[in-house]
Amino acid sequence: MKKIFYTILTAMVLSACSDLDIKPDGINTAENLFETEQDAEAAVNAMYASMQTHDVYNQFMEVVQSQGTDDAEWGYGRNTSNINKLQMDKFQFDASSDLIYRFWENHYKNINRTNIVLDRVADMSIDEEVKSRFLGEAHFLRAMMYFNMVRLFGKVPLVTKPTTTLEGLQVRRTSTDSVYQLIISDLMASESSLPTQYSPDDYGRPTKGAATALLAKVYLTNKEYDKAKESAQAVMEMGQYTLWPTYKQVFDIANENIGESIFEIQFVGTGGTDASVSSSYQGFFKPPASVRAPEEGGFSGYGDNPVTENHYNIYSPGDNRRGVNVLYEPGAPSSIQFPYYVNKYQDPQATNVSDGGNNYYILRYADVLLMYAEAENELNGPTALAYDAFNQIRRRGFGYPLEVPSPADLTAGLSKEQFLDSLMVERRREFAFEGQRRFDLLRWGKLKEAVTAQDPSILVLDKHLLFPIPEQERLVNDLLDQNDDY
Repeated sequence: MKKIFYTILTAMVLSACSDLDIKPDGINTAENLFETEQDAEAAVNAMYASMQTHDVYNQFMEVVQSQGTDDAEWGYGRNTSNINKLQMDKFQFDASSDLIYRFWENHYKNINRTNIVLDRVADMSIDEEVKSRFLGEAHFLRAMMYFNMVRLFGKVPLVTKPTTTLEGLQVRRTSTDSVYQLIISDLMASESSLPTQYSPDDYGRPTKGAATALLAKVYLTNKEYDKAKESAQAVMEMGQYTLWPTYKQVFDIANENIGESIFEIQFVGTGGTDASVSSSYQGFFKPPASVRAPEEGGFSGYGDNPVTENHYNIYSPGDNRRGVNVLYEPGAPSSIQFPYYVNKYQDPQATNVSDGGNNYYILRYADVLLMYAEAENELNGPTALAYDAFNQIRRRGFGYPLEVPSPADLTAGLSKEQFLDSLMVERRREFAFEGQRRFDLLRWGKLKEAVTAQDPSILVLDKHLLFPIPEQERLVNDLLDQNDDY
């Protein structure tokens, strides 16, 4: 098997705690469910399942990261009846947004599952090495969930124990500093307990490299550039990851979980028999039948996440990444002003819009190299070390050997500010439609500027830099305050 299938105990899905206010997950009261190593593994596997839903990494993350930035926009002849996507796209979302609520809900569902593992597996009499790994997985996934939440919502309730009773379910929001302290602590615990690699049967679980790479991103977000550089360099020195020679190879299904892959959300095509484990990205992004008729025996998509002309034009001549990332469809109706579609997720074996085997990257080695280059530049300016890490990505994008100077290399002698400007554009090209854009713009303080440059008619206010706390949560939790101006 090329990917792990996450089998979940029935008791875990009967009443999984998805909010901070509903009844606890059934696993907490079933003492006999934590007796064997297989029981512990089932609890661990349950942590992964909710990340595969449309409400997190199987669609909504990309709505937030691309449609809610300058990389994709509805309109110009393309409209949708999905009010949630339109609100995100035009920065008209508010505390009643169902998309934002479901994003919040499913993150806390997964946080609760990680807390169950950390609380219950720690005391089990099972193999200590296996136990340590299980706990490391839980620490990593909890850190990842809270890292998403704190960047999107700011202060959030910090819950570190599983919900076991109906008492004490109202929790205040915690300072961002405290949330980041937990994230860093969790990732350090993961670093010390996770293996450097797995056998193919366990692909999809986080490794030591994944914990260290995510730690680098946390430090970079907090502008702790010395620590970010140190963590990124530690991943580089592991010798575990290498760039694929061509950009197209990165997204070949046959190359998932190897090469430059550090951590991916796992999906598998099932011939249309089980959409819960399959990716919908290819189907949602493909042009609809009104734009491109499906091939015989094929299917049309929905044309979601329509790519902006602003994004299409950022690629220089000879940059192979544009053809991988974006599909230009000149045969589109004349009413569609910008006929560009996401092209990155391709599965020739898919049978319908929900039957993709494409994994969704969270971390890959190219990200580590560019994080290293960014941190080094912030600390010491554009040194040879920063240029070298940057140019490996640049050369690959233009089809040149990675280690040999090329015509595509970044101009020498740039200032610190010029190097950062170039790096910002490079990240946009390299990680298009991979859940990075909004987080990058927020880190650089560029979200308003970027969206306005792409479409001045979209009004981005200061309040939009954070999402509102969902009103559904505040109705049942009197202790939750709201972000400013919502």
